[in-house]
Amino acid sequence: MNASNRERVELHMLTSLARSQRALCRIIETIADQVAVSEQLAVHMAENLKTISEYQRSMIQRITKQNPCQRRLGTPGKPWISKNVARGSSPTHD
Repeated sequence: MNASNRERVELHMLTSLARSQRALCRIIETIADQVAVSEQLAVHMAENLKTISEYQRSMIQRITKQNPCQRRLGTPGKPWISKNVARGSSPTHD
């Protein structure tokens, strides 16, 4: 497959994923009231949405050739702020 065709296929897949995300949002909004009433339905929906999002994540990682981020457990470090930013100076005005 040449580069142009590959890019076209990748663009089509990304467009499909975006459409799928919009559909999931509509589904979540539609069933939000029923989930509030039924804990069993809430658990079932959460499992289904997790499965769908994992599938979408793996597809986007294959398309973009990115490695999944590894979640790290522990205490986060202190935030780092550049001294220039902390003083309020701008790199374009120095």
